[in-house]
Amino acid sequence: MLDTGVTPRPGLAEAVDGLKAAGAARAHLATIAGPQRRFNVLLAEDLIRCIACM
Repeated sequence: MLDTGVTPRPGLAEAVDGLKAAGAARAHLATIAGPQRRFNVLLAEDLIRCIACM
């Protein structure tokens, strides 16, 4: 992102670390959208633990 001039959002590095730590485990992606913001949440296979939020 930095190479293209895009400023990473706060928390992106932590989210990437969480995804790397999950390895090959299955993850579920959910999107939470509001009028001014949107979040992508990755949940563990059991749908209880959050792996990452971007």
